[in-house]
Amino acid sequence: MTAVLPGGLLRREIEEQPAVWARLVDEGAADLQAAADLLRDVDPELVVLAARGTSDHAATYAQYLVHARLGIPAMLATPSAFTAYRAQLRYPRAVLVAVSQSGESPDLIETVRAAKAAGVTVLSITNTPGSTVARLGDLHLDLGCGPELSVAATKTYTASLLALHAVVSLAAGDPWDAVRARVGGAVTAAEEVLRADLPGGPVVDAALATDRMLVVGRGLSMSSAREGALKLMETNRVAASGWSAADATHGPLGQVGPGTLVLLLTAGSAARASVTDFGTRAADLGATVVTVGPPAGLSPAHEVPLPPHVDETLLPLLEILPFQLLAHAAALGRGLDPDTPEGLAKVTRTH
Repeated sequence: MTAVLPGGLLRREIEEQPAVWARLVDEGAADLQAAADLLRDVDPELVVLAARGTSDHAATYAQYLVHARLGIPAMLATPSAFTAYRAQLRYPRAVLVAVSQSGESPDLIETVRAAKAAGVTVLSITNTPGSTVARLGDLHLDLGCGPELSVAATKTYTASLLALHAVVSLAAGDPWDAVRARVGGAVTAAEEVLRADLPGGPVVDAALATDRMLVVGRGLSMSSAREGALKLMETNRVAASGWSAADATHGPLGQVGPGTLVLLLTAGSAARASVTDFGTRAADLGATVVTVGPPAGLSPAHEVPLPPHVDETLLPLLEILPFQLLAHAAALGRGLDPDTPEGLAKVTRTH
């Protein structure tokens, strides 16, 4: 067996993502349509999104998307309510969407069981068809990523985003050809980002020069702001957090000082102004500011451009790629193995 160099698994799984996305809308087309049909048939008054960790960041993305495209209230589940407090909820007509890479987190399983006991229809989205969460779903959508061996999730996160995008778009009435075309544009753009091997030397050097990082986005990009911070934290042993620009100007700005690395998600036009405003304030406090997307009137220390002309609702798939690459490169620069961060496990078994 060929030995895998430190970080080799993570790097390979990062690079697999465009092919995973293309395969999902090709081989998984019928399942995506079936999930959208289920959502339309139930005609829910409420969508509940149940997930943990990285999958919870994907659920945050879906919450914004359901609001914007379907006009239905969407809420994030609180799994501890069912495991720690034994809550029994009464739901309106609802669909619960359970998102999980492994499908075996105990408190997520209990959340799904409680919803089913209350008569709620469950759509499960996992990368493990035989898992408990998959079996509990009234319908299961397989992400089809193949094994993800690095502890830090990459392709399962972006595949979850893509699956949620396709299901919500189809449920909103978008033609399949339009969905496929949007995804095709994102696949091409992702290949371009990965070929460029962003973020490059200066941004890696900036990350190595600090142990305090802040990632700021807003709206749809909140998912990848939080996920980007998580990748940096779990692979680099640094203090990193992801925030909405609307919240970051309250408490988080207080942690910014000379040398703090502040990474801004500026690609989305709908929320760009508040993100760049935060960047200006952070720069005034001495932060090293990096824009992922257009500089948008800022004079950042470093810029990580993204390809233009990608549908705004799919930008979070592209925005996370530089963070995955940065987490990988900076971990190696610190002498760490990003494949197996010390103290972390692939499946989090919270009860």
